[in-house]
Amino acid sequence: MHLSRLEIQGFKTFAKKTIVDFRGPTKNANALTVVVGPNGSGKSNIADAIRWCLGEQSMKQLRGKKAEDIIFSGSKGKTRSGYAEVIMTLDNSKKTLKIDFSEVNITRRLYRDGETEYLLNGKATRLADVQLLLAEAGIGQRTYTVVAQGMIDHVLTSSPEERKVFFDDATGVRGLQIKRHHSMNKLKNATKNLIEVELILAEIEPRLRILKKQISRLEKREKFEEELKELQEKYYSTQWWDLQNQLTQVKHRLDIVEAQVKEKQADLKAGDDKLMAMEENSKKDAEEDRTGLKNAQAGYKVAQQTLANARHSKFEAERNLELAKVSARSIWAPLPLSSIIKSLDEIISLDPSLGIAKFISFVKKLKDQLTKPNPEDFKPDPKMLEALKVADEHIKLAEMAVKKAEKLIDAESKSSSEVNTELFAVQRKLRGIQHELHRIEQNKNQIQIESARIETRIEGLVTEMLEEIPQTRNAIMAENKAIPDLYPNQTRADILRIKHQLELIGGIDEETIKEHEDTELRFNFLSGQLKDLREAIRGTEKIVDELDERIQKQSEKAFKTINTEFQKYFRILFGGGSCSLIKLRASENSDDPSHVSLDRSMEEMAESEVRANNDDGSDRKDEDESAEDVLVRFKKRRETVSGVDIQATPPGKKLKSLSLLSGGERALTSIALLSAIMATNPSPFVVLDEVDAALDEANTVRFANILDELRKLTQFVVISHNRATMERADLLYGVTMGDDGISNLLSVSMTDLEDVGSARR
Repeated sequence: MHLSRLEIQGFKTFAKKTIVDFRGPTKNANALTVVVGPNGSGKSNIADAIRWCLGEQSMKQLRGKKAEDIIFSGSKGKTRSGYAEVIMTLDNSKKTLKIDFSEVNITRRLYRDGETEYLLNGKATRLADVQLLLAEAGIGQRTYTVVAQGMIDHVLTSSPEERKVFFDDATGVRGLQIKRHHSMNKLKNATKNLIEVELILAEIEPRLRILKKQISRLEKREKFEEELKELQEKYYSTQWWDLQNQLTQVKHRLDIVEAQVKEKQADLKAGDDKLMAMEENSKKDAEEDRTGLKNAQAGYKVAQQTLANARHSKFEAERNLELAKVSARSIWAPLPLSSIIKSLDEIISLDPSLGIAKFISFVKKLKDQLTKPNPEDFKPDPKMLEALKVADEHIKLAEMAVKKAEKLIDAESKSSSEVNTELFAVQRKLRGIQHELHRIEQNKNQIQIESARIETRIEGLVTEMLEEIPQTRNAIMAENKAIPDLYPNQTRADILRIKHQLELIGGIDEETIKEHEDTELRFNFLSGQLKDLREAIRGTEKIVDELDERIQKQSEKAFKTINTEFQKYFRILFGGGSCSLIKLRASENSDDPSHVSLDRSMEEMAESEVRANNDDGSDRKDEDESAEDVLVRFKKRRETVSGVDIQATPPGKKLKSLSLLSGGERALTSIALLSAIMATNPSPFVVLDEVDAALDEANTVRFANILDELRKLTQFVVISHNRATMERADLLYGVTMGDDGISNLLSVSMTDLEDVGSARR
């Protein structure tokens, strides 16, 4: 590969489009191109153009202060340029550049607004991609590819650490170093992300555990609710249809009793009608006898009616009292948890001296309160009790009045004539029917009370079902699914037990469920990211290790060769003397410029993450290393070589320090080192900008001889004033500048000059 063409437009003094063509290699050597011209003509701008196109970012290296300084600023008769553009054309027929083109055009363009473009064969690309592509071919803008004015001895005056970067290019590992740097940046970012993710997970995990416990309680709650629903359906279905059956039976009994009442009432009416007829037909009784008997019978009827009213009042009082008891039973609820705890505290505080009997009595009382309505808890309304008492007193008085009326009738009957014997027999029969009717009506009253009690229980059960199982209430009431062998008390106790468990579990807010879903989703996502990061880190570390191994092997081999060649060319240029290159090993605490360091905040994040992991008590798997482990390895990944020292002793001297060398000696030492590097790891092309300016005539010849030797390995573009260098050129370019401040270029082919005796412009 060689540099075949250079196009410059708007760059510094090259305002007009200027094309510099370079010859390709011959069979024996590469072409040597020499650029000459007076001082200030702009010939060094050609070297700057090449350096800038290769990606130089430092304006200081380009002899400017700001970016727009490299754009032609205008002159007399020529307006300023709107942009600067440099196009390098490289012959890549041997595929030295890892790109599938036989000719590669690298373009860099800068506009006055600061916008920069990089083009690779006309397509926009990134500077990093261009630098990596060139570095892999041994071309760089900062090393020995372009050696500018004053930079020939820069490698000698720079620090060992800065010198190391130069030797990375010299040993051909710069491309690997760039890859390593990119890999270390990836490793840094991945480690930082790993720390952040672990910190977030350390924050989320405790909350997720709490939410999982709550959701676990919810699962238990759902299980209890399902069990409760099943028990309630069985219980209420059995209770409902049992009450319906009881009500049906009671109504059937009531129908029978009502039929008996009607029958007795009919018998009583028939007897009354017969008695009235017999009284009308009997004309034999004395008027006064008939009047006394009628009065006695009328009194008897009044007493019977009073007794009936009193019994009805008692029936109502008893009915109301029974309904109150049923209502109290139907609305009964178990003791709240606070009362149970209070009762348990009372048990604990019982005096042991009271004995086991007292203790058992207390526990039984508590059990009754917990499992069924306690009879002692029902307190009837005093008005009901008073009404019942009044009804009993009225019944007693009415019964006494009835007995008195009966005695009066008996007395009147005895004083009557025998003619009325049949009439008196009918009256006695009616009294028997009346007593039987009262007995049947009393039985009817009890049945009605029982029916009302069942109906009230049904009403209470309906209300209870509406509260407890509103969704299945209608289905239970529509279809008989009662369980004959169900024990209601036990089932009721099981229902209360499950309700108590639900009360202990408590309610779960729907927001908690959503929060658990969101938190678990985020936790799983971050856990997956954590796994991917660890895999990415392990993969990147493997790449870095492989690069380190390749860098070390290649660097060691090339460094030894460079050291040998350096000594060779040093003796050639100085006519003797000694020199050597020494690697400085990095100490554990030394700063390594090639090492990608972590910032302090990242280290603090890792430390806090480690503390969080230690505090949460969670067991970490062996394969799940923490960010702290990665961070420790990251901080240890520094190169073993921190710098390169140079020792040079010209013949006849005992100097060790480079600072004691004269300007010419430093130039010769630098040229010797540069020659050694080019002999060991030649760049495809090298631009030398007046590197021989400090040499005397004899050393200039030696330098020209070295160029002749090294041009077999690389293509040289030399900017020089020395005659010996010009004489070795294959192509000579002259740079001039007119009054307009614009650099112009003319070329002279030394081959044509030798062949035909004339120059070609």
